[in-house]
Amino acid sequence: MNSELKIVHRVGVAIFFFGVILTAFSMPLWNLGMSLGQFTMAGGWLLAGNLKSRLQFATKQTVFWLLVGLFLMHVLGLWNTTDFKYAMRDITVKLPLLLMPLLIAAGPRLTVKQVRILFHFLFLGVMVSTITGWATYQGWTGKEVRDFRDLSVFISHNRLSLLIDVCIVMCLYYANEAKTNIVKLGYGLLTLWCLYFLILLQSITGLLLLAILFTAAIVYFGIKSKNKGVKIATSVFLLMILFAGWKSYDTIFVQSIQSYEGETNSNLKFTARGNVYQNDWSRQDVEGGRLVWRKYNELEIDTAWMTRSTQRVWELDQQGHMQLVTLMRYLTFKNLSKDAAGVQQLSEKDVQLIEKGFPTPEAVEGKSSIQYRLKELASEYRNYHFRNDANGHSLAQRLEYWKASKNIIQKYPLTGVGTGDVPDAFQDMYVEMNSNLEKTWRLRAHNQYLSFGVAFGWPGLLFFIFVLLFSIRHAVQQQNYIYLAFLIIAMGSFFNEDTLETQAGVTFFAFLNSIFLWKVYKSDDSN
Repeated sequence: MNSELKIVHRVGVAIFFFGVILTAFSMPLWNLGMSLGQFTMAGGWLLAGNLKSRLQFATKQTVFWLLVGLFLMHVLGLWNTTDFKYAMRDITVKLPLLLMPLLIAAGPRLTVKQVRILFHFLFLGVMVSTITGWATYQGWTGKEVRDFRDLSVFISHNRLSLLIDVCIVMCLYYANEAKTNIVKLGYGLLTLWCLYFLILLQSITGLLLLAILFTAAIVYFGIKSKNKGVKIATSVFLLMILFAGWKSYDTIFVQSIQSYEGETNSNLKFTARGNVYQNDWSRQDVEGGRLVWRKYNELEIDTAWMTRSTQRVWELDQQGHMQLVTLMRYLTFKNLSKDAAGVQQLSEKDVQLIEKGFPTPEAVEGKSSIQYRLKELASEYRNYHFRNDANGHSLAQRLEYWKASKNIIQKYPLTGVGTGDVPDAFQDMYVEMNSNLEKTWRLRAHNQYLSFGVAFGWPGLLFFIFVLLFSIRHAVQQQNYIYLAFLIIAMGSFFNEDTLETQAGVTFFAFLNSIFLWKVYKSDDSN
């Protein structure tokens, strides 16, 4: 290679590496930065030269073609599409599924040091995002926190939780590799910070996936250990995890739908003002062990609320729920009469909390508590079970989305609805189901597996699962346990989110999947 080509090659490698770290840094912060990073990678990829041999390396690998096949499936899905405008937009979003395997598998080699730098830029991006979220939580940014999701300022809280999980995995890996205690301590503190913020964010998905990884690691090392005490401790730990999982399931899906008896003073039919109490027997909302929509007088509540607040009970609180619902839950929790007398007994602080959308005083104290989050999920499921009302509630809405997805797949089992017709198929199915979801909430599957099934039928869904299982097999064969941990995080997120349907989500999977698959263990220091 002559000197001019060597210079071009080195410039190309430098540009490629800059694009890699820009993409990594931008993932927790900036969609435009991710796009710029990928364009920069592509430019460096072309300049680096030796393209033929690099492409040969990539194209000889089965896993490369399987990953690229996920993108090609969307192209093939055009034959079955009527809405080509949406299809083209969807294919544009999915481009990283093609570009990332191509740019990284057939890209310039990265040294171990460069890979470490890459992940430290990811750590830096996550730190900026989480510190900003924490400052918001403390009230330092001037942005009001109405919901735990507001703590993720730059990207979806679910996407941020996945990146935090990846950071925790990599921090533990680098801490284990570190040669000095100071460096180990630094990674340990970063891990603790990420875990703290994950709890603050109340990300059930992020915490559950982390628990699964932690449990899998404990069980793996426990099985390998020859120490009987370690094996016993591992068994006890596994039983505790299984019990915690069963208890959470029981709280949300079993105990939440138990029946409640009426209050002991159920014979009381009139308010202190002589008005008749109402009872809505179709509503089963519960607060403090008491049914919310029992013995209330809506007119008295509205009239009394106007003397305590500048808003009407029909208006929305600061978290987007009707104030009447928040107020009713608050009165029930405090065991106050649900009439004018009860409203007048509320303190000024109570009124402010209700206007802010807090249905109970404990919602303020426990808004960063996982236990409170489980209680809210149980309340959502109870409301959905008895009234089939999922509006504005993440768990209940997902149950409705999954029901619609299942129905669409049953309707088009072999072909799916095509790349571009997925939104229309959902809207039509909600009408067919006579769903109670408001138009604002009539969204897609929020489950990546079901999304593939809806778009491409059972063949597409099975191919998607096969690609993931093949990747797991590849990770195990190569003893690439970091990659295996990433796959568990990604595949777990697919149950709860349409991870590959947004730019941030598809870049998270395509970029990091390719990095873990082809770059983490590259030790050749030549480029």
